[in-house]
Amino acid sequence: MDNQIKISEEFILPRDLSAMAKTFFVQTEKSLRQDGWFIKKGSTVTGVKVIAEGEKIHDIKRLIETFTLPNGEKTQAQNWYKCRGTAIITNGTETFANCEIHWYQCINIGKVDFKVKIWGEKIES
Repeated sequence: MDNQIKISEEFILPRDLSAMAKTFFVQTEKSLRQDGWFIKKGSTVTGVKVIAEGEKIHDIKRLIETFTLPNGEKTQAQNWYKCRGTAIITNGTETFANCEIHWYQCINIGKVDFKVKIWGEKIES
């Protein structure tokens, strides 16, 4: 199971699944840690890759303390993943494409704490 990612009881993705297949569609605006910036609604986050998991995540203690499962229990370190991908971000007046974003993801909680790590090229309006 070392080379697989468990998403739920029904889905397990192999870690070597191609980046083209590892995308997700943004149905509602996802706010970023940078004030006023968000992932544009209707865009697709591409090139998704797991870059750290479990105890190897620097902020794992904060994540366990901050986010609880729907039943109120604390999460466990082995259920957390740090991921990266590429997306279009905007603040309503300026838009940037191909920005590298990072976030944390936990089984039964989802994706949290989105932030821009590398800003892409500016799209002129």
